[in-house]
Amino acid sequence: MNEQDCRAVENMAFTGMELEGLYACFPKFPREEIERIYMESKIRTDEDPADTLICVNCS
Repeated sequence: MNEQDCRAVENMAFTGMELEGLYACFPKFPREEIERIYMESKIRTDEDPADTLICVNCS
């Protein structure tokens, strides 16, 4: 995955998308990479709850 791909996954995880949703949105990306990015994003938001105030409606 290139840097832009990683940022796209990170941004979706940061806005609250669950891991299964990320797998569905990015089927061509390695699941291990998606999971790693998701877990790193989750740790960051757990450390700083103010970051979770961002809300995005993707529908």
